[in-house]
Amino acid sequence: MKRIEFRYHPNLYNDPILIRGKGKCECCGKKVSEYIENVYAEEDLECICLECVHNGSAAEKFDAEFVQDAEEVSDPEKRDELFQRTPGYISWQGEYWLACCDDYCAYLGTVGIRELENLEIKEEVLQSYEAEEDSFPIELVKKHLSREGEMTGYLFRCLHCGKYRLHVDAD
Repeated sequence: MKRIEFRYHPNLYNDPILIRGKGKCECCGKKVSEYIENVYAEEDLECICLECVHNGSAAEKFDAEFVQDAEEVSDPEKRDELFQRTPGYISWQGEYWLACCDDYCAYLGTVGIRELENLEIKEEVLQSYEAEEDSFPIELVKKHLSREGEMTGYLFRCLHCGKYRLHVDAD
C-alpha cells in the first residue's frame, strides 16, 4: 500500500489517530485498511481514507475539517492544508496545532518528561513552554507531564528553524 505523506503530520503512521482495520471510505467509497474517524463535520463520519484527507475531497464534500484549532499564520493556503488536508491528533480537549516562522509546525507525537529527557530536549522545551502566555505552571508540568497520563505533552517542531514547541493538555 502506498504511504501518503502529510507535511504537518510526518509521523501519522505511528499515531493512534490512524485506524488500522477494514472500512469503507464515506467519501470515495473505496474499501480501505487505514483511515481516519476524527472529523469535524455536521455529519457523523466514521471512515475517511487517507487519500480523501490528503487531496481535500473529504473536506470539500462534507464541509469538514480535521483539526479543531491552531495558532494563526498569515498564509490562508497553509491554513487550508492543515485544517482540510491533514489528520489531527488525539488529545484531551481537542487538537491545538502550534506554529513557528509563520507556518504550522510538524506534529511529532505525545511526550512526557521521560521522552523529552530521552530526546535530550527537556530543558529547551520546558523553558520555551514556560514562556508561553497560557501555559500550565512549570512545576506542575515537571511533576505530572507523562505520555499517557492525565497531563500530556504534544510535541511539535518548526519546519523552518527546527525549534521544538510543546502544547500541554490535561483531562
